Amino acid sequence: MSRLKSALPAVVLTLLALGGAVAVLSTGPLAIPPPDLLSALLGHGTRDADLALALRGPRLLAALTCGAALAGAGAGFQILFRNPLAAPDLLGVSSGAGLGAALALLFGAGTVLVQSAAFAGGLAAGGLALGCAALTRSGDGRLALILCGVVAGALASAGLGLVVIVAEPYSQLPAITYWLLGSFTRATSSEALFALAPVVVGAAILLWLGFRLDVLSLGDEQAQSMGLPARHLRLTALAAAALMTSAAVALAGVVGWIGLLAPHAARLVVGERAGQLIPASMAVGALFALAIDRLATAFGPAEIPVGLLSAAVGAPAFLFLFVAASRRS
Repeated sequence: MSRLKSALPAVVLTLLALGGAVAVLSTGPLAIPPPDLLSALLGHGTRDADLALALRGPRLLAALTCGAALAGAGAGFQILFRNPLAAPDLLGVSSGAGLGAALALLFGAGTVLVQSAAFAGGLAAGGLALGCAALTRSGDGRLALILCGVVAGALASAGLGLVVIVAEPYSQLPAITYWLLGSFTRATSSEALFALAPVVVGAAILLWLGFRLDVLSLGDEQAQSMGLPARHLRLTALAAAALMTSAAVALAGVVGWIGLLAPHAARLVVGERAGQLIPASMAVGALFALAIDRLATAFGPAEIPVGLLSAAVGAPAFLFLFVAASRRS
């Protein structure tokens, strides 16, 4: 009974995220009334409802997937590193994904290859950081990971800058710049489902680790005293978070602040325990992604990149949460 009660806030936040998705589809252009939406999801909708769902559904799924992935990864990083400023790009994953996508766009690749290159680049950067940290055999594994992540991110950023310099300024450079600013507009249903699979796998691993993440946050000595293989568990959790981040960046480009902001907002509701914080953060991140995506279309026919909006909205929101948490403590 106590476990069910502790999980209730995360369940409520998840239901709010699903309710937000229904509200988005039920309003705006090509609005689908909730009864017709349910029928369309079950495969018995009207032609208008099916058409509207086919046009708006992929973008909605991309926003939910990206927001939940970045927030879940951010919560995992913050727990593992005991650092409230830890974010999904801590291991250089976002920079590596950006470099992979930019290289693909430079060579004129299609959307699928661009996403695949971004996914591979993100995993490569995260793998480089994890591999270098393992070679150091440092007593403080978290410090080694952070330093190696900074190095991996710097190398990827340098490569990205080189790509921007050599890109053709009238065709390739605008495409690279627009992708790096982030957008859910271009996502198709197959691409969103392709990204959803690694996000689900990564989230399942983090949730399976559960209380082990709480123990790891206390330090390796505490984990080893309880019989837990601290190093292997930490690498597993970091790999899962890197997998989620790579999938999100490959799907929507570089969208910042969600992975930093959402865990702080969820922490005010559910507390510090990983088993509740990670799913609650994913729900808050999905809601935030839905909100900024809807805001992107609210200023006229020209959409504002969601990466810009996430920074413009996320920075003051994070400051507000920081002040509120400080006063509460």
